Amino acid sequence: MRWNRRFICSCVHVLMWGCAFAQSTGKLRLNVEPIGTTEYVVDGKYRMRDREITLEQGAHRFLFWAPERRILDTTLTVVPDRTTEISLQLRYSQEFIAHRQAMGRYTVMNRWGRIAPPILAAGFGAWSVVSFINYKQANDELIELSDTYGVSTVPGSISRLKDDDIPAAKDDFAKARTQFYLSTGLFAVSLGATLYLRHKLATKQPPKFEDKEKLRFDGLVWSPTPEGRGAWAARLTIPIR
Repeated sequence: MRWNRRFICSCVHVLMWGCAFAQSTGKLRLNVEPIGTTEYVVDGKYRMRDREITLEQGAHRFLFWAPERRILDTTLTVVPDRTTEISLQLRYSQEFIAHRQAMGRYTVMNRWGRIAPPILAAGFGAWSVVSFINYKQANDELIELSDTYGVSTVPGSISRLKDDDIPAAKDDFAKARTQFYLSTGLFAVSLGATLYLRHKLATKQPPKFEDKEKLRFDGLVWSPTPEGRGAWAARLTIPIR
């Protein structure tokens, strides 16, 4: 009888000790960057945002995520009757880095696409105006020399006009005409390019960011819908980065 009582008491003490051991808890104080937007899943069950959490002692699996960041899959150990400070920083996801680069290219193209063509068009327009003035002056000078040659009676003047002045005026006229045609053509092309790019940029949409890490994180736990329904998604095994 005494032996039975001792055995029962021993079993009760073992059970009490086991319960006490099983109920030992500790706290984790989570300092995770970015602060305020980081969420995490504990042991594949609970999705939380609390910066301080009480758990049973031992190792617990945490998956941290924040918008535009990678999921961090790691294990944290809870020490009984103690608050453990945890400091982590989540890295930007590859999708966000690619989006930021694409957005930078879009911004540069949009800015220069709106500024550069009108500046070039204005420059070519000014050049075409100056070229037209030079072209008209060269034409008037050639006509004047031709008229003078037609009415001149002085042999020396006629020879100078025929051999020097008129050929030089013809060369100046040809150069002025070429510059006028070239500047006018470039002005027309730049003006057309300006109108085309302005229309193109007005219809072009900026690159959109698809946060694939968020979709993966949402699939880790129960995700309710606005109608009150939801579904369990398959858990993912993600390597520690």
